Amino acid sequence: MTGRKFKGRSLIFLFVCFLSCDQHQPDGSYNNPVLPGFNPDPSICRVGNDYYLVTNSSEYYPGIPVYHSKDLVNWRIAGHAFDRPSQFNLDSVECSRGVFAPTIRYHDGVFYVLSTLTGVAEGQKGGNFILTAENPAGPWSDPYWLDDANGIDPSLFFDDDGKAYYHGNYTPVLKKWNNHRNIWIQEIDLKTMTLTGKRTDIINGYDYYNKGTLDGGIQSGVDFFEAPHIYKKEGMYYLVAGHGGTFHNHAVSVWRSKDIFGPYEANPDNPILTHRDLPPDHELTSVGHADFVQTQYGEWWMVYLGRRPYGGKIHILGRETFLSPVDWNGEWPVVNPEGKSGRGELAHKKPEMKEHLWDSTSDRYKFSDNKLDPHLTFIRTPASEWWSLTDRPGYLRMQLRPEKISEIANPSFIGRRQTFIDGVAETEMEFIPVKENEEAGIVVLRDRNNYFKFTVGSEGEESVIRLMKRYNPMKEDDLAASVTVNTHRIKLRVTSEGVLYTFEYSTSYDHWKTLAGKVDGRFMGMEGAGRFTGTFIGMYASSNGSDSRNTADFDWFTYRNTNPDYYK
Repeated sequence: MTGRKFKGRSLIFLFVCFLSCDQHQPDGSYNNPVLPGFNPDPSICRVGNDYYLVTNSSEYYPGIPVYHSKDLVNWRIAGHAFDRPSQFNLDSVECSRGVFAPTIRYHDGVFYVLSTLTGVAEGQKGGNFILTAENPAGPWSDPYWLDDANGIDPSLFFDDDGKAYYHGNYTPVLKKWNNHRNIWIQEIDLKTMTLTGKRTDIINGYDYYNKGTLDGGIQSGVDFFEAPHIYKKEGMYYLVAGHGGTFHNHAVSVWRSKDIFGPYEANPDNPILTHRDLPPDHELTSVGHADFVQTQYGEWWMVYLGRRPYGGKIHILGRETFLSPVDWNGEWPVVNPEGKSGRGELAHKKPEMKEHLWDSTSDRYKFSDNKLDPHLTFIRTPASEWWSLTDRPGYLRMQLRPEKISEIANPSFIGRRQTFIDGVAETEMEFIPVKENEEAGIVVLRDRNNYFKFTVGSEGEESVIRLMKRYNPMKEDDLAASVTVNTHRIKLRVTSEGVLYTFEYSTSYDHWKTLAGKVDGRFMGMEGAGRFTGTFIGMYASSNGSDSRNTADFDWFTYRNTNPDYYK
């Protein structure tokens, strides 16, 4: 990493209002991340005065959330590019596979989302694809599969002459080391959705491998060239790409060329963004995988992913979306020019545009509408509707099915991203377990091998609340605590205080009892847990391998921040 000057500055937070935090700070600043919780691999485009951003969704459905903003700071979910089971089949997808990094672009009245479906079973369709829509809220098309486009992280560039170019990464046949990746480009005919013309490698990772460039002597810093995006400025083509892998060695570099096919010249100050030389427990780590956008007022900004460790190197929330200013008045873009140059920070001065606060989204889901809130999410693609908002109006009714939360399956789980380090989730449920294999309640999940299961079941004729913990794929669930109850209507509460989780229940009005307090949840933030995703929390019901006709009724579900001062 090249030498840089670092300047400290005191800034205060404005949290995104779509996550139900409407505190407004008068000094014109905002805090990162702008999209907290599991929201990695961001890509952004501007259409007039509107901004649209997509992120990775892995095995979760609906997938590829499409966020909308008018000021780059306050975002709401406009829809999902993947919201019909007929679009993709995620049944066989292991955790942290599925739908990878998307790109969103707009041209001549059409929105394009490009992405990669990974980890599908033999015989199922996977690989790189394009979705289109005239409205970013949907409906989006069925996927156009690009059978001759290998690799991941596809992107799209529209040139001044109307031609469009597809670019992505791939592993060369004659790779020089295991993590050798190149960036390639080819013209694409968007009428037929086919690649055409010559295919050209424009960046070869081996050109930088073991040569002390881009990596400051850290050899793994040039691993995994990925996330390419091309921009055109003053007649020059600029290629921005991530490298070093999506964890601690992550970085962003930039190249330029007079010809879109190259050769590309490297910025002498690369990487333009990295934290890999900072401690792994720094307040912001693993920054990379960036996309640029220019505002209608001429400013340049970068969205990128990063992680916020807490409790040491732990990152329970997963990779999130951050926003930083870019100075592109010179030949090369400079990230965060008025702060710690080349670094991401947790606070910045807001963009020079009018602030736009969306109507606050309630943190309480009452299930009185005819469709689920767009923040609520399934694990893998539901093949049938095993939930209902109409069988018992005002309640979410979930069928108990054989599928378990620990399986590669679509279990009866409906939840949302954990977006607060300190937060609380609650629900009120009516459930009568008929057999001892039946259970329903709340699950806090990083992946199918790392979770807390806080559910009501039975032992003989008695109902029992159990807290189960799973933190090893080679082991079964461990019983952490249990208690007998004598009611079928019950409230459950899960509170996170950093890495510690407290599990409470109530069988009478607002009289809460602790089943287990301050249980260590660091296992959900370790490197191997939910490798590419983040933590979810939500409602769950299962008959654990046996058929059942039983159901669980959830009156409401709520999730809210309990420490707003954390963001000040």
